[in-house]
Amino acid sequence: MLSDTEFCDLVFEYLWLLRTEDATKQFLNDPNITPELLMRFIYFGYGKQFLLDHFDSNAYFLQIRSMFDSAQSLRILSLGEEMDRDPTLKIHLLSNLDPQTWEAYFDLLEEKNMTMQTLLGIFSNLRENEIRKILLNSHTLYYYLRMMMVSGNQKTEEISEKEMENRKRLEVILSSIHVWETFCQELKDKYDLQKEINLTPKERNSKRMSLVLKELTKIPTAERNDVLVYLKGNGVVLDSWEETTVQSALLNFDRVGKYF
Repeated sequence: MLSDTEFCDLVFEYLWLLRTEDATKQFLNDPNITPELLMRFIYFGYGKQFLLDHFDSNAYFLQIRSMFDSAQSLRILSLGEEMDRDPTLKIHLLSNLDPQTWEAYFDLLEEKNMTMQTLLGIFSNLRENEIRKILLNSHTLYYYLRMMMVSGNQKTEEISEKEMENRKRLEVILSSIHVWETFCQELKDKYDLQKEINLTPKERNSKRMSLVLKELTKIPTAERNDVLVYLKGNGVVLDSWEETTVQSALLNFDRVGKYF
């Protein structure tokens, strides 16, 4: 199929049109589809989106990330050279890995004689706001990146001045997200979230949502949605109802100075 460009493009066109359908996602995650073909599909969609006004590559790759499961993301990541040419895609696919596939990815790194420093180096090509957005949208990637940083700090291997600069930049970003990790833990310690999730919205403790809103109003408006995604991913914003309620309250706050 790879050799027949016209046929590929025809199939990709239909897949792209139906990309939000469950059947399409099931097809794309079939282990019989080669990672090379999946890469072709990813860049086919990239070309389609690039023609639109106000194209945002991060938003596109977030959309792509949602189409693939953890195992399929790992198979695409196995395409070493192709991945090295596109660090943004690589990071988004890494953010798709669950703990089990992370272990498989570490094994893959060892097979290719890649160090953790090499992996951390992919972030050097991205702006700080891009890295922060990606990590806030994937608390699993954030967690493993923090572990790698701690592990790297304990090793005595020599690193270049540029690598040290990149490491320090990452540490600053991770520290800023750690503030929200701590906030999540405080809410988990204070409220019985397992009990609350089984209650109706009206029955839940409104003080928890008040604390979330209070903290979100302290940060720039442009950062709030990504932090909200992080809070939901960590289970302190319980569901879509709470997420949309917080978003609506923040819009009201910006307009009239009060939540409701």
